[in-house]
Amino acid sequence: MDRSHRNRPGLFSRLNYLLFWWVADGFTLAALFASFHAYRQGGVPRFWPLEAFLISYCFCAAALYVAGGYSSRTGKLSLEYSTVHLASLFLALPLILCVVYVFTAYADTFKPSRGALIPAIATFAPLSLVFRRLIEQRVRGTYQPPPIAILGATDDLRSLWHELFEREREEGGKYRFFSLDGAPMAPLTGPESPRVEAWNSVLLESRGRDFASIVLASPAAVLPTPLRRALSQAHLDGLRVYSAEAFAESVFGKVLLREVDDEWILDREINLAQSASYFRLKKIIDRILATGLLLLFLPVILLVSLLILVLDGRPVFYLQNRYGLRGGVFALYKFRTMRQRPKEGSLYTSEGDERLTVLGKILRPFRLDELPQLWNVLAGDMSLIGPRAEWVRCVERYEEEIPYYHLRHEVPPGLTGWAQVNFPYGSGVEDAREKLRYDLYYIRNHSFLMDFQIVLKTVYVVLTKAGGK
Repeated sequence: MDRSHRNRPGLFSRLNYLLFWWVADGFTLAALFASFHAYRQGGVPRFWPLEAFLISYCFCAAALYVAGGYSSRTGKLSLEYSTVHLASLFLALPLILCVVYVFTAYADTFKPSRGALIPAIATFAPLSLVFRRLIEQRVRGTYQPPPIAILGATDDLRSLWHELFEREREEGGKYRFFSLDGAPMAPLTGPESPRVEAWNSVLLESRGRDFASIVLASPAAVLPTPLRRALSQAHLDGLRVYSAEAFAESVFGKVLLREVDDEWILDREINLAQSASYFRLKKIIDRILATGLLLLFLPVILLVSLLILVLDGRPVFYLQNRYGLRGGVFALYKFRTMRQRPKEGSLYTSEGDERLTVLGKILRPFRLDELPQLWNVLAGDMSLIGPRAEWVRCVERYEEEIPYYHLRHEVPPGLTGWAQVNFPYGSGVEDAREKLRYDLYYIRNHSFLMDFQIVLKTVYVVLTKAGGK
């Protein structure tokens, strides 16, 4: 989506950029390899495993090339790139080990290098990503990319603003809104919204020098034929032209609810039936990982249970009926962190809620109150990753007020998920509507690679205590 690399005066030409990272990665991996090898040998070794290093470097360079790590056009600051970068290198590690172990049978010099290989690559993976992000930030700090043009009828511009931009607090100057109605220049919806400009076909003559890309807020079919042809030609000439739906998914990672209807379900390929094998494999992986995590966190679970019992008394666990796969109801387990939940009144936990216990104020920001949900994963009621399992009382209200809310129940609910890591704790119908946009994006695009992205972002959210109440 970002064309700033293409137009940027640049730190490196494409060739220099490639050579720079080849050399930088080579030096980084060599330093790590030598350090771990020297540590394993207890001092300066009598020989250096050059062959094992060269094999490792070739595989790592190939993995990074596939991930886009050597392309100046790849946005290194995105979560998607970070996920692909780390996944590519960790997938390359078993291949490197296979080759090195094969050569061990023919060359004794390979044997001592095996102990250095794994920690060297395990360290190289995040370190090489950090280097790329630092340089990307430095380059972006010295270059201001052209804005993105949002083009369409005024009503469609307002609709897109409400669905995408209003909550995002995007920096000024990043987008320009153009109306096809010839509306006078004025704020789009209010004082805090951007000003709308009248569209002029002359703006396309720069062939993308004035805009990073163009987003069509209105369907292409309703555009005047001359404008549609001009946009098509501009797209072929290299200026990317996106539909509003493609833009929402590419940049914001969510769908436009205004596009969701019966035709969307049929034509936009939610692919639930085709994903049966994916879900079967994911269920097996969920149970294996849930068992491992339960064993890993068993001391924490026992300690928290004891503290709740001593400080707040019984019950230790809080059970609540939640909606699961295809509307099935199950009892969700959590550590009790509230004194009581009245049958009437607010359905949500608010900031500084008086019902929270002292221990609850510590557990909730770090999501430790949700550890018992690993049992729900083990029992098959939940997945590790998926839409949030919502309370039955909330779902009944949401399904009355939000069209197609039931679609989020077409996949198992998760301990964490795309909406949970992209949107803070919500309270109310509007927040539920916003989270549904993220949930439907996940349902349309679910994959193991996306699940890995969610895991990475979950770690960040937990460590920064973002969004918890």
